[in-house]
Amino acid sequence: MKTIILSVVIFVAVNLKAQAPDTLWTKSFGGTNIDVAHDVRQTADGGYIIAGYTRSFGNMSGRNLWLVKTDSSGNEEWNSALGGNDDEEAYSVVQTPDGGYTVAGYTKSFGLGMKDVILIKTDSTGTSEWIRTFGGAQDDEGYCLQQTADGGYIVAGVTSSSGAGSRDMWLIKTNDFGNEEWNQTLGGFSSDGAWSVQQTTDGGYILTGWTFSNGPGYLGNAWLVKTDSTGTEEWNRTFGGDDADRGYSVQQTTDGGYILTGYTSSFGAGLDDMLLIKTDSLGNEEWNKTFGGNGRDYGNFVQQIRGGGYIVTGYTLSFGAGGDDVWAVRTNSSGIEEWSSTYGGPYSDVGFAIRQVSDGGFIVAGHTLSFGAGLHDAYLIRIAPETAPVFAVAPDTIIFSNAIMGNTLVDSVRVQNTGSSNLVIDSVISSQAFLSASPFAATLAPDSTAWFYVQFYADTVAGSQSGAVLFYHNGASSPDSVTVLGEVITGIDSRNSKIAQKFNLHQNYPNPFNPVTTIKFELPQREYVALKVYNALGQEVATLIDGVKAAGSYKAIFDGARFSSGVYYYKITAGNFSSDGKMLLLK
Repeated sequence: MKTIILSVVIFVAVNLKAQAPDTLWTKSFGGTNIDVAHDVRQTADGGYIIAGYTRSFGNMSGRNLWLVKTDSSGNEEWNSALGGNDDEEAYSVVQTPDGGYTVAGYTKSFGLGMKDVILIKTDSTGTSEWIRTFGGAQDDEGYCLQQTADGGYIVAGVTSSSGAGSRDMWLIKTNDFGNEEWNQTLGGFSSDGAWSVQQTTDGGYILTGWTFSNGPGYLGNAWLVKTDSTGTEEWNRTFGGDDADRGYSVQQTTDGGYILTGYTSSFGAGLDDMLLIKTDSLGNEEWNKTFGGNGRDYGNFVQQIRGGGYIVTGYTLSFGAGGDDVWAVRTNSSGIEEWSSTYGGPYSDVGFAIRQVSDGGFIVAGHTLSFGAGLHDAYLIRIAPETAPVFAVAPDTIIFSNAIMGNTLVDSVRVQNTGSSNLVIDSVISSQAFLSASPFAATLAPDSTAWFYVQFYADTVAGSQSGAVLFYHNGASSPDSVTVLGEVITGIDSRNSKIAQKFNLHQNYPNPFNPVTTIKFELPQREYVALKVYNALGQEVATLIDGVKAAGSYKAIFDGARFSSGVYYYKITAGNFSSDGKMLLLK
């Protein structure tokens, strides 16, 4: 189908930095020695799980892999130190569908080499259920863990025991019991490694880290690598200049591209600056931003948040109260800073992970030397939700195929306010005469939804049509329009008929998803339809459709914004037909 651009909208935007949200509470965890949190996630009960290492607790005076579980207010419920007679550290943690946890990091107590990648599964109280190690005779470490769509795990890190160079980026895929299915090394003849990995919507993986084998910098460049579902490289990109540049965290964005953070010594205002890079789906840079002052400023973790902007944490020596301060930077979808805030005291305080939680606020994990009982304590910071309304629309494209000339077709889009104050939609305007939308205005309370109906009037001329429905409102947006594409025909061509011949339920797309996915199904006849979503325990969590539907093709949207990461199931019942599917929410 040929797409024709029919209108141009010109606007001027003035960026005013907003005030950072309030800090709801801070907590420190540890004893008299060094204790560090590398990762945090919100758990299904609304609390938090922290992963890192402790020298205050455990079997030995060195480092023990450490899990800390808190309630929703950050009060400790339990902590578990795991390891052997030498050092262990955890860098990444996920909650599993059975309510337990899986952590990845490195071990010097077990395995074959000096350091080996370690993968530990625990129950809901942090008691070890199984341990797996991966590696050879040299140092091998796991820095990032994610549960995959098939219920297994993907671990990314670095190996000195195999590969082409002194150190290679290492990708390990396991089943749900931690047994290796495959592993791949990526890199050249020098030092290369991964700090972060995420499964992509096509079933492959995106990684970021460092490379000395590629790029212009003699001190290493930030590296972005895309693989297929078996870990085979599809493409790689380097970012940076002739000094040191690193990628520490990467995530696939809702437009199919990627966002990564780290630091750069090649560009920016200071010694090192926080680096934020947005790419398209092939890793080609769309924009990059640096943040910082005269000192060292690092980005350790990035997440795309509701509304399409980004939140980054790391640390800053340029701003704040002390030496290193935890730093959170919030940007819009173009990387323009909206607010930033420092957290800490007169000594060293660092943020390693930040995630948006169910109420729209944020949780940060790291370590503090300014507060707590020991030399360093694990540090947990709870940031309140932003006070601005946030506009989100799904889907952002509607296609009317085989529209018979003279007919009117109707579809719908869902607008959601994911912010924490009222979203006021002043007007809804169609760019072309053959489009209209209703209602013309609406006010949405926080975390509420409204449906807008788009009508497409098939023109008197056959062929392709395109236009847009534009929403004017008081909130942050990405996007603030819906693209409408139509194909007008003079009559029904039986070869292209879309009438369903049988009942059918499709796999949701995208899968894995965050936080919205689409479920499609077909009905060959009029039936009463129930489409429901269940969690891993079999409990119903959402009803997407409950009513009589005519024969045809349908799609339903499931929004997992208020649910925790994990496996979910969807089930359709239509007359005597019943079918179900499995999907994975990853935040």
